[in-house]
Formats: sequence, C-alpha cells, structure tokens
Amino acid sequence: MKDAALIDCRPFTDYKQGHMQAACSVPATELFARLHELPKRSQALQLCGQAEDLAVARPFLLERGYQLLADINWSNQLVEQLMQTGQLEIGAQSKQWWQAAPLLQHFVEEIMPQQQIQASIGLDLACGAGRDLIYLAQQGWQMTGVDWSEDSMARVQQLALSQNLTITTLLRDLETDTHPLPKLQPASFGLICVARYLHRPLFPLIRALLKPGGVIIYQTFMQGCENTAIGRPRNPKFLLAPNELAEQFKGFELLLDELELLEDGRPVSAFIARKPSV
Repeated sequence: MKDAALIDCRPFTDYKQGHMQAACSVPATELFARLHELPKRSQALQLCGQAEDLAVARPFLLERGYQLLADINWSNQLVEQLMQTGQLEIGAQSKQWWQAAPLLQHFVEEIMPQQQIQASIGLDLACGAGRDLIYLAQQGWQMTGVDWSEDSMARVQQLALSQNLTITTLLRDLETDTHPLPKLQPASFGLICVARYLHRPLFPLIRALLKPGGVIIYQTFMQGCENTAIGRPRNPKFLLAPNELAEQFKGFELLLDELELLEDGRPVSAFIARKPSV
C-alpha cells in the first residue's frame, strides 16, 4: 500500500491558519464536489480535522470505497507538537494528491523531450473535472477545457484556483450542436486531448483545429470492454475498433498506438499522433 494521503477536512479558513505538512485541504462539506482531488482508492487516506468534520467525512468516504487510517484530531495539543517539530504550516498551500492519466504523464515526461515538442496552446474535449488539462497547464500548456456540464466547468475552475492557474472553459454540447466550437479557429492548437469520450463526428474537427505539427492524444474505451467483469460501455458507438484511430488520423506521424488495460481490466486506447508540419 502506498503512503497514506493526508486530507484536512476542516473549513479552508481554519486550514489557512495552520495545518500539517503534506496536507491537502478538502473541507468535509465540499467532499462530494471535490472527489476528483483525491488520489485513487488504492491509496489509503488519513483524515485530519475537528470531531464534527471527521463525523461527516469518514462515513462519506467509507461508503465510496476509500481505505481510511486512524483519524488525526485537530487540537491545541497537536498544534503545539507541530510547532515544536517544525511541522506546522501557515497559509493556503495544499498538497496535490491527485494525478493525471498516466498517458499524459508519459507524453510530458518522455515524448515531449524526445520529439522536441514545446508547450503551446492546448484543448481538452469533454474535459470533465479537469485533472488532465490542469496537469498540462502545470507543464506550461495554455489550456482550454470544453464540456457540456456546468458542474464540471465549476470543478475545473476550482481545481485551477487551487493550483494558481488560469484556465479557459467553454460550456458546449459537443454532440447536439451543429457547429459545437464555432469560435475556435482552424489550425490554432498545438495539442488536443480526449479521454474516455468518443463521438466520431468530431474527428474531422479535431484534424482541422490542430495546427501543423500539433499533437492528438486520445485515450478511450476499446472493443472488448463489454466482455470484462464491469461489462461497460457495451454500445458500439462508444467503443473504438482496433486501428480505428490510426485510420481516422491517417497521414499523421504515430508516436504511440497501443492497447492498455485499466485497473479494472477494461481495454483502452493509448494513441498519440502528430499532424504533418506541411
């Protein structure tokens, strides 16, 4: 088991006045809206807070399958101990325990330096709560996130605020609008990423929005998901066929085109390709 992630469940105003080192501030009353800021369920959590905070947070997280170690009760005695050992921090800094998709990390850490790709302007389609686009923004990409959900857009901005980042968000329905992204100019993005989302009519738009030398990163469910223990998605419209992305982006330089398995056994694409420079 990995080291436990320390989650401070007190109100943020109290957190800023003093907290333990390596703590992440997620108030108990905001857990439902900020679950995306927690690590994977395979990593244990340790909660810190007042009794009333812990009474809300512990049952909520246990019900959702998180592994919880013994709670840390916030008290004057604890504050004194932290001060004596130099482990008391003051201010708004908060530990980041969430991670972006491994495919994005591979792109940033290995493919970008290997291919001499410089961070520029990026787009995340169907971005959800925004961990991937926030991660890319941390690496220097100027990111725009698109999603149909107002709730998702609010979560993106909350996560960006916690990391002192500026993110552009567009509230758009990518499937029902005839022209879903009318204000975006062709050949204007150096990177477009899509995760766990498939709407095939968008493929031509993605090609058009990428500038020469731009990169597409696509990771979504493949045929075979319907045969796993989870068994979904099973609708063919949401499942990529083998080599489908390579065919859709024919003429692009393939930087990675593999099938990967999620922790639950479902197959997903790991596809990264670069638009020709000319």
